Amino acid sequence: FVHHATDENSRGDYTYINVSSINGDANAIVLVAPSADRGNAGDATYDHNIGVWYEGANEKKWAIFNQDRAAIPAGRTFEVIIPPASETFVHYAKLDNTVGNSTYLDNPLTNGEPDAVLTVTQNWNPGGGRGVYNDHPIDVLYEADIRKWAICNRGGAPMPDGAAFNIAVSRVPNP
Repeated sequence: FVHHATDENSRGDYTYINVSSINGDANAIVLVAPSADRGNAGDATYDHNIGVWYEGANEKKWAIFNQDRAAIPAGRTFEVIIPPASETFVHYAKLDNTVGNSTYLDNPLTNGEPDAVLTVTQNWNPGGGRGVYNDHPIDVLYEADIRKWAICNRGGAPMPDGAAFNIAVSRVPNP
């Protein structure tokens, strides 16, 4: 679905997503991307690295936020996906799975699956706890020699310890 940021649902650098299926669920897997929707005045680009976070103290809702803490303007739209739980997991960058700007996934949905299609959103605080900022654009790549996928910071910035990512995995249909 498309989420529209408004003055009512936004607070500075974040905008609350109000969806009954994930309200109150700190462990939901929420994926987001800036939308090229007409509501953005034809602007298909968005010059901020975004992520999601769960606000469990008062609102009990997920929010889309700008990693650089810049305000989200009213009228901005975002594509939001809540995939089936069987196709998702959360990955944490840790010292034992991170090298430089890359963190390597170790999950049955992705290991040895070069044709998998990964959709990734940075998650500031999985489960609603404390979070880690990673204000960098990311990519995913498959390293055939080790049969694993990696999430990489574009531009080579080191991956911070504790950065977290919501991941959905789908398969390309066989012809």
